[in-house]
Amino acid sequence: MNFSQALDRIKWGMPMTRLVWSNPTVYVYRITPPPDQIDKREADGTHHLWEPTQEDVFANDWEDTVRIEE
Repeated sequence: MNFSQALDRIKWGMPMTRLVWSNPTVYVYRITPPPDQIDKREADGTHHLWEPTQEDVFANDWEDTVRIEE
């Protein structure tokens, strides 16, 4: 799916990953309650504020994934 479709799903609380990241445990997800922000979970389990790259915005390899509860 494209970025626009993925962003809609992220807004509804669904975690999303990209095929190019080659790991379904690497994903972006919405943090609530406000202030809303989008974080990225890395393979090592760390989380940080996510800022999409131009490649992320134009990508068509977005997929649903399962959020890991830690």
